[in-house]
Amino acid sequence: MILQIISLLIITGYTTAVCIKAKGVPYSISATFYKLEHPYWFLATMWLTAGLLMPSILEASKPGTEFLAFLACVGMFMVGAAPNFKEEFEGKIHLAGALMCVVGSQLWVAFNAWYMLVVWLGYIGYTALYIVKEKEGNFWYKFYQSRPMFWVEIAAISAIFLAVLFK
Repeated sequence: MILQIISLLIITGYTTAVCIKAKGVPYSISATFYKLEHPYWFLATMWLTAGLLMPSILEASKPGTEFLAFLACVGMFMVGAAPNFKEEFEGKIHLAGALMCVVGSQLWVAFNAWYMLVVWLGYIGYTALYIVKEKEGNFWYKFYQSRPMFWVEIAAISAIFLAVLFK
């Protein structure tokens, strides 16, 4: 439980700090890598978040779902190891890691604490309100301006931490 709390504090602190520094919400948590003076902060955040969460998530896993927890954490390690997603080779590693992390974590939630998937309603509600409220541009422009990738990442992180906490 203590490691899970430290993991949550690390990812929350990092995300909050970069949003404050950038004076707004980035297009994704990964995009913050390009805004940092010290790029190793991104790597450290991803690795510490995943590494410290691993014991808690494995302990909370139902039998046969541990591999999903492993996929989620390894995916986050890959994202941290290949932060420069604009570069071709590193971008492929980053994308593969991001997909492993999001899909693995949310499948883990679905099989271990499905009711925590309710956090996705917050994402859907926020996006719908943003699109309706925004006056400029077509649907896709408004959707993009809502920073969907950032909020998908926040929803996925929230679901996994809440699921582990309430298991």
